[in-house]
Amino acid sequence: MHPSRTSETLGNHDLFDAFAHPGCPVCHLSLGAVSHYMNSTNYDALGDPEIRARFEASRGFCNLHAHQWLDEAFVLGTAQMFRDVIRSVERDLREQSFRSHGLGRRMTSLLGGRNGGNASTSPVLQTARPCPACEVLKETESRLTRTLVKGLAEEPFRTAYAGSDGLCLPHLRTALGSASGRDAFDHLKARALATQEALLAHLDESIRKHDYRFQHEPAAEEKGSPERAVAWVAGGRGITGTTGR
Repeated sequence: MHPSRTSETLGNHDLFDAFAHPGCPVCHLSLGAVSHYMNSTNYDALGDPEIRARFEASRGFCNLHAHQWLDEAFVLGTAQMFRDVIRSVERDLREQSFRSHGLGRRMTSLLGGRNGGNASTSPVLQTARPCPACEVLKETESRLTRTLVKGLAEEPFRTAYAGSDGLCLPHLRTALGSASGRDAFDHLKARALATQEALLAHLDESIRKHDYRFQHEPAAEEKGSPERAVAWVAGGRGITGTTGR
């Protein structure tokens, strides 16, 4: 399955539906696209050589999506797909030989680490393509953010968006930067300020009720506000490749 097939049909209607869910609608739909990709790959990979070749070229998933895969995938598919990856690494590793790099420093970024050591500069065992689930995530985020900004030109869409929780900060950055007109920019800004105002009030109340003098008061709307604040600042759990971040 090609990554774009998971997100090519997402548009205004999906965003309308997502506005009714708590939190950032782009996070909600983008993470759903990744889950859809995982499920589809789980069923299709064994019979689709293109998927297997793509997976081998990327050396599997990044750490985050590899563990998501373990939570959702079949044992047989996991065994066969990761056997392909390990065999590919084994072939490449057998061809490697030591090379000195300045002052005797040795290469340490073996096995294609994506985010550590000398992985950004060393050619040793690097991946030919990025994590396929990250590609799905990035493509879907970009598509939906553009669609949302364009949708703000229509009154029904603006009204629905105004009634949502709005965008998280990572997606807000992207949306504000891509807004081609003042109206869209102002609607994004107003919704974000309203979200921040509500979050700050709930956080203040949560802090107040942690004071021993007020701990007897029952939890109300402020319940869960620290978690919501984290999700607003950083994006939903699993949002790692946000465009414009």
